[in-house]
Amino acid sequence: MSTYFTIGEISKFFNIPIKTLRYYDEIDLLKPARVNKDNKYRYYSVEQFIKIDLIKHFKATGMSLDVVKSILNSDCSIELVLENIKLQSKKLEYKINELANVKNYLDNLDKNISQNIEYGLDEIFIKYNDERIYMNYDVVSTNLEELDINLRDVILDLEKNNKEAYSQTGATISYDILKNENKILYKGFKAFCNDENNVNILPKGDYITLIFEGSLIDSVNHYKKILDFIEENNIEVQGDFNEVWIMPKIDENLKEKSLVKIEILKK
Repeated sequence: MSTYFTIGEISKFFNIPIKTLRYYDEIDLLKPARVNKDNKYRYYSVEQFIKIDLIKHFKATGMSLDVVKSILNSDCSIELVLENIKLQSKKLEYKINELANVKNYLDNLDKNISQNIEYGLDEIFIKYNDERIYMNYDVVSTNLEELDINLRDVILDLEKNNKEAYSQTGATISYDILKNENKILYKGFKAFCNDENNVNILPKGDYITLIFEGSLIDSVNHYKKILDFIEENNIEVQGDFNEVWIMPKIDENLKEKSLVKIEILKK
């Protein structure tokens, strides 16, 4: 004759919340051995212990409850168990790679922020940079609304084609138009990456740099500050401005307060 245990006792024995055991009952994953007709109390038998252990075991590997249910309903067929073990292993490998990419992004973000803010905000400084590889998107944006819309397409492309979705992005701003027409023209987007086969390279050298915290709406004032610095110090520059979006942020009033770097290569 079987010994029966209440749902509360099973919860304690196996460290499974009562709510979860009730859910297992609802989806026919783990039905009680018997139910009291009068008070509807659920009772489980000793013979069910192994099934509960298997549910916990398979669930711990990350298998979905539907998969666990199919395995148990097949009387734990060796072939089906092995098939799902291999499938789950592949899923975990993908997840591990994905998490590694996220960690790498966070480490780089930490390093990037730490190295840059040490120079101070809204202060012009000259910083040497090694070569940087980037993916280029030749999309012209004449205003911030166009920029936001075009940027969505770039991010979707990065995500769709697995092109380092966690890469840091930025834009190319025309130096000549800013200097001569006093307006900002976004000539394209940059997505910085580690792909050595990519042909787009920012050259190494000394970059006149300024980092500010705020909205891109106010960026023209920061560009003017750099232009004044270049003129006052008789500095020759080459190429266009790089605008690197270090980290998006908002303040307590939900207004943009992003961390942005502006730089241009010194001859």
